[in-house]
Amino acid sequence: MGITIWLKQKKLIALSILLMTLFIFLITEPRTWEVRIDRRSFLLNGFDSQTVEEWRALRNNLKSLSKLGEVLFQNAPEPKIIDSTFQILVWKYGPTIENRHLKHFSDQRIDPFEGCPVRNCNITYDDEAITTADIVIMHLHRFNGKQDLPTRTRLDQIWAFLTDESPLHTFLNGNVKLDDFDGLFNWSMTYRMDSDIPVPYGRTALKEPFDSQVEVRLDKRRDVLVAILGSNCQGTNHRWKYVAELQKHIQVDVYGGCGRKKECPGHFQSDCQAIDDYLFYLSFENSNCDEYITEKLWWNAFHKNSIPIVMGSDKKNYRKILPPQSYINVDDFASPSALAQNLLRLNKTGDFKSFYRWKANFQVLNEHGYFKSKSYHYCRICQALNYNNKTTKVYDHLTDFWSIQENCHPAWDTWTD
Repeated sequence: MGITIWLKQKKLIALSILLMTLFIFLITEPRTWEVRIDRRSFLLNGFDSQTVEEWRALRNNLKSLSKLGEVLFQNAPEPKIIDSTFQILVWKYGPTIENRHLKHFSDQRIDPFEGCPVRNCNITYDDEAITTADIVIMHLHRFNGKQDLPTRTRLDQIWAFLTDESPLHTFLNGNVKLDDFDGLFNWSMTYRMDSDIPVPYGRTALKEPFDSQVEVRLDKRRDVLVAILGSNCQGTNHRWKYVAELQKHIQVDVYGGCGRKKECPGHFQSDCQAIDDYLFYLSFENSNCDEYITEKLWWNAFHKNSIPIVMGSDKKNYRKILPPQSYINVDDFASPSALAQNLLRLNKTGDFKSFYRWKANFQVLNEHGYFKSKSYHYCRICQALNYNNKTTKVYDHLTDFWSIQENCHPAWDTWTD
């Protein structure tokens, strides 16, 4: 009998150890069978008229806009289309941007003027068209210097420089200087509103008509609130240092080549669906420069119904470009720790809901061509040829319009009181 009791006790001890081990595992390991997604649905009132009009006034007070800029950002009526056909020559480096702007990272060429208000343009890469083209687009990012320029034979021909990068990264070749091109270009083509041909990564537009209320449906994780995706592990604004400091106070899941999570290795051509599930997304640009707001915000945050936490442009530009009360700016917090505490509070109290009220009055448009979204670059060129004033002008000093000194700002960890 003693042996029988001893065996029973041994089994009970073994069972107790097994149950304890299982308990510890359950409280320390992610439970793959547990639903980590919190599905929420709620109704929100739209903004009052004063909030909307204050935002509209920021746009209407913008100066130095081209006619196309007025159409895109001030809701000006579309001018009359010119009864003519225009030829667009993309000089030398046209094929390098075709995958984005003419294929949208698909396996077939797409009509670049589909959904465009104008269609009276054709595109060519043929060098011989330098004598016939109405506009010549120079993609500066690939240029190795003035030797890449064609010979100019017509003064009435428009030369436009194109860059989608910040002034810190205008050229891939670090030996090329912007002032080497002084006196050559007539038009600018950048993401900035005051460009002759504005091509922002995304835009905010007013809804017509407004909704009095908006229903918001969220499918977001409960266990981790914040994510970021990155393959470029640098940045003059020290963004990754900020992420590292933030991680000391709140968990941040880092996807891509700059973090431990490798589920999203795609670059532009493939969407990272894993980041759909986070309530907050760190829309941190690689440069703190005016109006440099990329797909990191328009797609990785707004498109995925996440609240963007922004680093890049300055406060006044975020206010005029984005919907009001739709984002969180790191510049509004004294430290990453203070930001973390605010995010935790928003989640605990439910106050994060207020960051979705804008959806009743505004819409955001992705226009960058990444992840098979639409690109409007060639549409905008054609619109500019139809709408803009053709009076001859020249950028005699390019750095007056586009420069690191005037358009870019210090990193977050250089802040002073």
